[in-house]
Amino acid sequence: MNSSLKVKIIGLMALFMCCLVAVLSYVSVTSTLQRGEVRLREYQDMLYKQKTDNMKNLVEAISSTASLMTEDEAKQFVRNARYGIDGYFLVINTNGSVAVHIDQPLEGQSLTTIKDADNQAFLLKLLEQCKEKGEGTIQYTWLKPGSSKTEPKLSYGKIIGKWNWLVVTGVYLDDVAAAVHKEESDIQQEVWTTVQRYLLIAAFALVLIIAVAGFFLNRYITRPLTGAITKVNTYATKMDETVTTQASFSIELSSSVSEISATMEEFSSSAILISNHSQGVADSAAQTLQRTRQGVAEVEALMEKMKEIYNDNQVNIQEIVALGHKSKEVNKIMEFINNIASQTRLIAFNAALEAASAGEAGKRFGVVALEIRRLADSVMESTKEIETKSNEIVAAVSRQVVASEKNTKGIEEGMAYSERTVSIIYDIENAADQTTDAVQQIVLSIQQQQTAGEQVLTALRQIKQGTNDNTTMIQQTKTISKELANLAEELERVVEHGKKVATAD
Repeated sequence: MNSSLKVKIIGLMALFMCCLVAVLSYVSVTSTLQRGEVRLREYQDMLYKQKTDNMKNLVEAISSTASLMTEDEAKQFVRNARYGIDGYFLVINTNGSVAVHIDQPLEGQSLTTIKDADNQAFLLKLLEQCKEKGEGTIQYTWLKPGSSKTEPKLSYGKIIGKWNWLVVTGVYLDDVAAAVHKEESDIQQEVWTTVQRYLLIAAFALVLIIAVAGFFLNRYITRPLTGAITKVNTYATKMDETVTTQASFSIELSSSVSEISATMEEFSSSAILISNHSQGVADSAAQTLQRTRQGVAEVEALMEKMKEIYNDNQVNIQEIVALGHKSKEVNKIMEFINNIASQTRLIAFNAALEAASAGEAGKRFGVVALEIRRLADSVMESTKEIETKSNEIVAAVSRQVVASEKNTKGIEEGMAYSERTVSIIYDIENAADQTTDAVQQIVLSIQQQQTAGEQVLTALRQIKQGTNDNTTMIQQTKTISKELANLAEELERVVEHGKKVATAD
């Protein structure tokens, strides 16, 4: 086989596989990036919502407690209230001035004079928003206590009706930025893992294609062609010998009819020998047909196994999806528990405030309320850890579903390849069947030729004219035999050249 043709076939197969892997890699990476962007936005929105809900609960708790006091007592109470590391409350009059602030020199100042690091009167904007909706949130940049640099901060405010106050509290968002950055790093790592996986698949596919293509070219083209050339050489040699013999017989027949009889007897013997060889060829063709049919049965069994694997893979995908739904249901239950704990914490906080206002009589009750609040905090932290683990399970289930869908595509492609292979083997089976029939026809024809030769022995008077015609045909056959021998030699040289190139590669 021509080495350049062999290289071109392998190169085209490798190029096709590279293009296929490149397209699949692009689609998978793009899909992963899009899902990551959506997941990042949802995660950031969830963190903001959690902080807003916490601030809302705290403002409602401090407002409900302050409403039970006189205005001066309420101002002092709000001024001294603390939570967390740096959490505090402030009160704004709806006329646009500060009523209560931990930094008392700011009390009484107009909101237009209090600006953030970006020179924005953020409290004035928050007041306008709350006048319109009764509550509101605003994000700005503020100097963080204990630090020399400003950090983004989110504040929530709500108007209470007793003194027409706007109660405000805020939280810093540096922990949100850190959490979002970590989530973004995880997404980038997933993308890089996907790229590495497809690069490994591409490398493996190229090696496999080159090996398989070389194997099939050598086994199903080079080797059969070599065998065919050997047979052609053998038949050409025999044909040349037969034609030479027939030519000699024809010359002898033109001089003596008696010698024609002897020549016809030798021709009959040669026909018997050819008939025996043809029968052997017919037997080989029948064996080839039987093996082809066995191959069809094996490939059909392989397709049945692949269908079973495909069905099992579909069942696995359904079970994985069901597991993902159950994990989401666990998240909903954890959210419900977290809400209960949050309410318990608020109740404990209010109880502590009531106990503090009750003086010595509420001291023991205040201890109990403090313990309940600690328990609620512990429950909230536990539910957050459980929710995080559950989210990790949901993410793992999603990745497993994607991997299973990729496996399903591979199985479907394998089934398609198997179906095409069955079609090819069916074609080979039909060709082998036709070959067997043709060889049987050849055997029958040779037997009929033998009978005709015996009849020729009884018609010697017609042999001379037939001998003249046969002489011309023998010359033509001899020419064809020589051309056939030359063609066989040329094919043999091409095959030998192909083998040397393959050995060198």
